[in-house]
Amino acid sequence: MQDKWDNSKTNDRAVQIKHELVQLFNEQTEFFRKGGRTKHTKSEVAEYEKRRERIRGLFAELSEMRKVA
Repeated sequence: MQDKWDNSKTNDRAVQIKHELVQLFNEQTEFFRKGGRTKHTKSEVAEYEKRRERIRGLFAELSEMRKVA
């Protein structure tokens, strides 16, 4: 029974990650639609970098989930 619970929690987390990745990718796309790094303020570039690191972290989390499954 515990395995079923763990799988359900893992699937729920995977869905949460998917939704967050979609949002982050949309924001990253919008950043590039408005121009490259040179056309943005320092704070906008910092937000881009922050999202990029979050995306990397989420993919790392998904990778770990695959290893456990």
